[in-house]
Amino acid sequence: MMHNNINIQINGEPFNCAEPISLQFLLDYLDFNPEYVAVELNDTLLPEPLFQSTYLNDQDKLEVITIVGGG
Repeated sequence: MMHNNINIQINGEPFNCAEPISLQFLLDYLDFNPEYVAVELNDTLLPEPLFQSTYLNDQDKLEVITIVGGG
Protein backbone atom coordinates (compact mmCIF):
# COMPACT_ATOMS: atom_id res chain seq x y z
CA MET A 1 0.00 0.00 0.00
CA MET A 2 1.36 3.40 -0.98
CA HIS A 3 1.11 6.38 1.33
CA ASN A 4 1.02 9.97 0.18
CA ASN A 5 3.59 11.77 2.29
CA ILE A 6 2.97 15.44 2.88
CA ASN A 7 5.52 17.95 4.07
CA ILE A 8 4.30 20.98 5.97
CA GLN A 9 5.90 23.66 8.14
CA ILE A 10 4.74 24.29 11.69
CA ASN A 11 6.07 27.54 13.16
CA GLY A 12 8.89 27.41 10.61
CA GLU A 13 9.90 23.82 11.40
CA PRO A 14 9.45 20.96 8.90
CA PHE A 15 6.87 18.31 9.78
CA ASN A 16 6.13 15.17 7.75
CA CYS A 17 2.92 13.15 7.74
CA ALA A 18 2.20 9.81 6.13
CA GLU A 19 -1.13 11.05 4.76
CA PRO A 20 -3.28 14.17 4.76
CA ILE A 21 -4.58 14.88 8.26
CA SER A 22 -7.04 17.33 9.70
CA LEU A 23 -5.84 20.40 11.52
CA GLN A 24 -7.76 19.20 14.61
CA PHE A 25 -5.92 15.84 14.56
CA LEU A 26 -2.55 17.58 14.27
CA LEU A 27 -3.29 19.97 17.14
CA ASP A 28 -4.38 17.02 19.31
CA TYR A 29 -1.26 15.06 18.32
CA LEU A 30 0.97 18.01 19.28
CA ASP A 31 -0.94 18.54 22.57
CA PHE A 32 -2.31 21.97 21.70
CA ASN A 33 -5.65 22.90 23.26
CA PRO A 34 -7.73 24.30 20.37
CA GLU A 35 -9.48 26.69 22.77
CA TYR A 36 -6.18 28.40 23.60
CA VAL A 37 -4.45 28.72 20.25
CA ALA A 38 -4.68 30.97 17.24
CA VAL A 39 -3.90 29.16 13.98
CA GLU A 40 -2.78 30.71 10.73
CA LEU A 41 -2.74 28.46 7.67
CA ASN A 42 -0.91 29.89 4.65
CA ASP A 43 -1.29 33.42 6.04
CA THR A 44 -5.02 33.05 6.75
CA LEU A 45 -6.33 33.07 10.31
CA LEU A 46 -8.65 30.10 10.84
CA PRO A 47 -11.52 30.16 13.33
CA GLU A 48 -11.65 27.19 15.74
CA PRO A 49 -14.88 25.73 14.26
CA LEU A 50 -12.98 25.04 11.00
CA PHE A 51 -10.16 22.99 12.60
CA GLN A 52 -12.01 19.67 12.25
CA SER A 53 -12.93 20.15 8.57
CA THR A 54 -9.61 21.68 7.43
CA TYR A 55 -7.16 19.15 6.00
CA LEU A 56 -3.49 19.94 5.55
CA ASN A 57 -1.89 19.66 2.14
CA ASP A 58 1.68 19.28 0.95
CA GLN A 59 3.74 22.46 1.42
CA ASP A 60 1.20 24.13 3.74
CA LYS A 61 2.62 26.62 6.23
CA LEU A 62 1.08 26.59 9.67
CA GLU A 63 1.62 29.06 12.50
CA VAL A 64 0.27 28.02 15.89
CA ILE A 65 0.24 30.72 18.55
CA THR A 66 -0.61 29.81 22.13
CA ILE A 67 -2.89 32.35 23.79
CA VAL A 68 -1.88 33.00 27.39
CA GLY A 69 -4.24 34.69 29.78
CA GLY A 70 -2.93 37.17 32.27
CA GLY A 71 -3.99 39.86 34.56
